[in-house]
Amino acid sequence: MLTILIVDDEKLERRGIRFLLEREHGNEEFHILEAANGRAACDLLKRQDVDLLFTDIKMPFMDGLELAAHARELRPQIETVIFSGYGEFEYARQAMRSGVEYYVLKPVDPREFAATLKAVLEKIRDRKQQEQKQQASQDFLNEYFLGKYLYQGTPDLLRRISGRIDITGWERIQGLILIEGEDCFFEDSEETFIRELSGEIQQKLMFLNLGQNQELCVLCSSCDLPVLAEHICRWINARFGSRFYVAAGRQVERPQELPAAFRELEVLMENKFYQKEKRLFLPGKTLKNAEAEQFLDDILGRMAENIRLNDITHLWEHFRILQTGAGELSRYSQIYTKFMFSNLVREFYMHQQARGRRLEDVIRQVYELQSIQEVLGLVESLITEMEQQLSVDGHGSRNEVAKAKSYIYEHYSEEIGVETLAELVYLSPGYFSYIFKKETGENVSRFIRCYRMEKAKELLAGTSKKIVQICKETGFSNVSYFCKSFREYCGCSPEQYRKGETAGEVSETKIQ
Repeated sequence: MLTILIVDDEKLERRGIRFLLEREHGNEEFHILEAANGRAACDLLKRQDVDLLFTDIKMPFMDGLELAAHARELRPQIETVIFSGYGEFEYARQAMRSGVEYYVLKPVDPREFAATLKAVLEKIRDRKQQEQKQQASQDFLNEYFLGKYLYQGTPDLLRRISGRIDITGWERIQGLILIEGEDCFFEDSEETFIRELSGEIQQKLMFLNLGQNQELCVLCSSCDLPVLAEHICRWINARFGSRFYVAAGRQVERPQELPAAFRELEVLMENKFYQKEKRLFLPGKTLKNAEAEQFLDDILGRMAENIRLNDITHLWEHFRILQTGAGELSRYSQIYTKFMFSNLVREFYMHQQARGRRLEDVIRQVYELQSIQEVLGLVESLITEMEQQLSVDGHGSRNEVAKAKSYIYEHYSEEIGVETLAELVYLSPGYFSYIFKKETGENVSRFIRCYRMEKAKELLAGTSKKIVQICKETGFSNVSYFCKSFREYCGCSPEQYRKGETAGEVSETKIQ
């Protein structure tokens, strides 16, 4: 909608201009304002953004030339049309020298008015379209570099990015919310999701697509992050089906904290492998907050799984949670508690991760200990022995990760998930996700996405295949989403990459 201001000390003249506007562009959405003199017009311009000013030359308090000059100072993008009589033609000439491009002689000829209006509206629309293109380009560069910084963040990278684009907007970032779905949801429905969530939340948000099943919400206004995350979690699972997980990190105070906050968010999301019934993960909301009657069963069950999978990292993590929640164990009888711990001890021996002591002796020791702290000390010693033994045996994750990577290289055109790869190497999804990131430096979904993009670059540069064909061969079903992902990854469209038209531009803007 364009805003038009008509200024004339004669009410009849203002009505005439309004009538001509409505007659010439009856279906056009104009917001038309009126003022009886230059001073009133200036007061209005201070409060209201105006696209087009129609003003008479001769008016009390301030003539049309003065008003045009003040309007340009207040609203630099404003276009002005001067009305002047034949005897005031010299005023019109002065206006033209002052930068006013359009004038109409009085009495107004409707055909002359229509031609002038058409010319000035075309100029305004062309300017707005160009501004929109520039803004879209700036928004893309902002999202492109922010994504790079989140994954590769270093002080030097931030310094180099700030030399390429204006990152003052990053100072307003308050926090991050990661959303993960299933069935390539964001490949097919990202635009619908963003539009509807933006309408639901009424918060200043920016969105970064991290993969076919992952979207990152970047909050640019102050809010209660856990409350907002809980609201988003309820809304998205109600609106699109119960197949989404939401993780919200801590508040962010400055851009330098963003990469660490993002890494913490990825770790939080890994809890979905261990607590599939949960949909929302927040800092500090761990298993120790489970219902008392479930706490011991849940935590010891996960520790037993860690032992079976040689997942020493998560075993230590769950043990720390057990230590923190030790007070909950007073709700159980001592016999039941020691029985549960004796089963955990059996797991160590069944998987040959405890040596040097007989199983019967250790279980007897569990029942003879006088306090829960002594039992926890025994378990801690068994974990330490297991960690040392794994180090001596040279058991590692390189073979599992290498096998998974080989599968990705051969099947990248197919739908691949963490569960598929974990099953391939006989590990739990949670542990496999952990060791994959530890070995490669990237989570599974990002590794797959990057490999697909590199294959797309090879096909674009080395073949004449159509983009729709390359899209399918690299594991995407939605061409628009593929092109968007490619642009986010490479800094240019697939067509531009193939033609080499922006090769120099990419090398200047893409930061590795």
